[in-house]
Amino acid sequence: MKPPGQIKRKNEEPRGIRCPTCGCGHFRVIYTRRGWGGRLIRRRECRHCGRRITTSEQIGPAPRPTVDWEDRHAR
Repeated sequence: MKPPGQIKRKNEEPRGIRCPTCGCGHFRVIYTRRGWGGRLIRRRECRHCGRRITTSEQIGPAPRPTVDWEDRHAR
């Protein structure tokens, strides 16, 4: 039986990145820098074969803080 975190559902695409050379999914981040438009550019290295790839991540807007008003005492 698989652990709960590794259950694969139907019609779900595989998540994460894979090395184009060896297919490994384990990477080490070499460096991170800011790109245009608030993007993050990361240079990663495969832990198995050593191939380096560049990934780009889009940072979304920060979630607005929510205030819980249910703690007020009713009088």
